[in-house]
Amino acid sequence: MGNLFFPFQIGSLGLPRAASRGETIRHKLEQLLFTLPGERVNRPDYGCGVQQLIFAGAGREAATAAEYLISSNITRNLPEVNLDAVRVTADDATLYVDILYTVPDTGEEAAASFAMPLEGAP
Repeated sequence: MGNLFFPFQIGSLGLPRAASRGETIRHKLEQLLFTLPGERVNRPDYGCGVQQLIFAGAGREAATAAEYLISSNITRNLPEVNLDAVRVTADDATLYVDILYTVPDTGEEAAASFAMPLEGAP
């Protein structure tokens, strides 16, 4: 069957919906970014908690720290990707995370982008 779609879904035939390899990697990246460290019972060091980064300010130093945090978490927790680059930016009301990576098995290069609204932004 392959990998299950995240979040879990039932397909049109009543079977669990399967995800492609690219979708599975994107789902894993999303889970890693938005899981708070300590949130998973048996993996207390899993997660970046980018939702907490919104309180770090919008300066270049905060973006560099966020990029390092995300890069180190991806490298440690997702061996199925070779990380090429991470870029974190913020505008008036949104935090953006752009990730470039290569899938070692296939050599396929891919990109994933995530946006998170900044709470309390005007």
